[in-house]
Amino acid sequence: MSNFNLKALTEPLKSESGLKHAVLQSLLNFGKAQINDEIESGQDKQGWWGTEFKPDISCRDWTLARAKNTNDTLIKSKRFTEQSLQWLIDNNTAKTIDVTTSFEQMKLVRTIDITLIDNTKYQVKA
Repeated sequence: MSNFNLKALTEPLKSESGLKHAVLQSLLNFGKAQINDEIESGQDKQGWWGTEFKPDISCRDWTLARAKNTNDTLIKSKRFTEQSLQWLIDNNTAKTIDVTTSFEQMKLVRTIDITLIDNTKYQVKA
């Protein structure tokens, strides 16, 4: 586990710490559940206040918190992760983002390989 790096908040997206911060920010902000997401009846659809300003920087993985460790859960997590990071491609920071999902010790793990526009490659595990 890496230490908290306050400097990452102001690092450029092209730097390793700036990109990792942006990825984690995108994944850890709860995206608002959509109509097809499976949440418990009466459960809040979540979302965070920042979506008013940056609607694409959030992830709906929280809707999988009670999901079983199945291939369907891996597919959904991969899709949610790709959607939450699409803004990096849309703003011409990244050329490609490849997401691999797996279960390690009963825990969902996402491995994200990012190739920037200048062909610099980074990997983030979340």
